[in-house]
Amino acid sequence: MKKISIHTLFALLSLLFLPATGAYAGQSGYKGFSRGDVLITIHELKNLIDAGAPSLVILATEDSVGYRTGHIPGAHHVDRPDYEAPPDTQNGVTGNIIDAAGFTELARRTGINRDSTVVVYDDKYDATRLWWAFAYYGKSDVRVLDGGTKAWKEAGYPVEILAPDAPAQHGNFVAAVALPHLRVDTADVVALRKNPAAQLWDTRSQEEFTGKEQKKGAYRAGCIPGSRHAEWTLFKKKENRSEWLTAAEMQPLLRKLGFDPKKEQYFYCQSGVRSTQVLFALYLSGWPIEKLHNYDSSWIGWSKDYSLPLEAGVPTADPGQEAKK
Repeated sequence: MKKISIHTLFALLSLLFLPATGAYAGQSGYKGFSRGDVLITIHELKNLIDAGAPSLVILATEDSVGYRTGHIPGAHHVDRPDYEAPPDTQNGVTGNIIDAAGFTELARRTGINRDSTVVVYDDKYDATRLWWAFAYYGKSDVRVLDGGTKAWKEAGYPVEILAPDAPAQHGNFVAAVALPHLRVDTADVVALRKNPAAQLWDTRSQEEFTGKEQKKGAYRAGCIPGSRHAEWTLFKKKENRSEWLTAAEMQPLLRKLGFDPKKEQYFYCQSGVRSTQVLFALYLSGWPIEKLHNYDSSWIGWSKDYSLPLEAGVPTADPGQEAKK
């Protein structure tokens, strides 16, 4: 009988303790977060790879250039177009999440089973978009690699250039909407004007928020009336946009920005990607997941409807700017 080293046994056993969505509220985990185990360190991932963890699936959510210049061994490339629905199926808004049937096919062709442990990583902000999509469609044991590509390479860990072979068998995961509140759309955001128990957050850059910049795909410049600003970059390390702040750094930031834990939290950006960064930050911090809502159509969807109002110009009191000081 082949002997198993202590190192390998430890790595394999760690798979048994991967987080389920919402399971860690009230506990102090990695980096001091109550749900810190939804993150995984580069060292933990390296151990799992070295151990040949059988249920591990790694997804690289970066562009094709970044992937082809060196990716984590065994990682499957999942770029944004792979999981965004065709514009004609999502009210003409590019970037909306693909439907359940399409997400099932995506997950299965990368070998994801119902009991797989999925690790997603990026070089900026796409990993949380995929984490959010998995949570929405009922896959809870998904972890985000803290530090992403940059931290992995800086540690001197090996990378591969060629994509891994396709799995011998497709996975058996079936996507079905499990947390419908995680995804909201324009009608839900319009209704917030009559809901004092909710906060709406614009997670784009200050230039986009004030209407000074209009990114490609948007129909108008500005922001949704009543929204507050919390740029996604505030929650990450300046030297590595894939590395999260610690809980000790994030908690005073959330207070300074004005996040109210008693209220429902709604987030938007250009196309529902950067918004998941801030949603994920609150989830890490132990906020009830049922209070967290991503506006999937985001500014593209809002600006497309010319009957909807917008605001432009620098606000007189912007908590996002204050937090940067």
